[in-house]
Order: sequence, then C-alpha cells, then structure tokens
Amino acid sequence: MFRFRPALLAAALTPGLIATLPAAAQIREGLYEVEGTNPDGSTYEGRFLLQAGPAASWVARWQVGDEQVIGLGLIQGGVLAVSFVIDGRPGIAVFDVEPDGRLRGSWTTGGGMGTERLTPR
Repeated sequence: MFRFRPALLAAALTPGLIATLPAAAQIREGLYEVEGTNPDGSTYEGRFLLQAGPAASWVARWQVGDEQVIGLGLIQGGVLAVSFVIDGRPGIAVFDVEPDGRLRGSWTTGGGMGTERLTPR
C-alpha cells in the first residue's frame, strides 16, 4: 500500500492485468493478515480490516506496527481498489481475489510498486 515507518503496504494491479475470477471467489468483509513487500524489497506484516461503507463504498484499515492507514475503496468485477494517503502522498492499492478468498495485489504512492497478500482470518 505505501511506505509505513518502517514498513509499507497496500496493492495496485493495473486494470489490464485483472483476470476474470471464478464464480466462487468473493471478497469478504472482515479481518485479514497482511504480508507485504516494499518497493525497496523490504518486507512487512500487519493486519487489514475491510468494512462496508456508505453508498456501496468500502472502508479499508491497515495496521502495520504503530502505523495505521485508512482508505476508501470500491469493489467491481471481483477487484477491490482502494485509495489512501500516507505521509501526505496519495496512493492506490488494487487487489484481485483468489479462489481461496485471499486478496493479492500491488500498490504505489508514485515511488515504485509494492506487493501485498491479504489472508482472511
């Protein structure tokens, strides 16, 4: 998603890379474990909470160490896209849902691409 001090998080897949999802794959509201890699190759772990928001939006909360980031997203075609701001810089994270319910994607704040895997708890 973005650079946390000392970790990073989120995910952003370009729309052209998004594959058709199996019918059984669904994005679920709830708590996820985060495993991520920053653009510099360093790794981080944390938690991610996805909750339904107003008007078909979704509220995403990442917790990595002492850092918390809140984003606003939408789900379309089995893909979760979340915008966020960290250290005053806007970012985007985009996750594809896997058949087992994990979310996998990439993220950027304009300074390179990171990756993230979110596993439902």
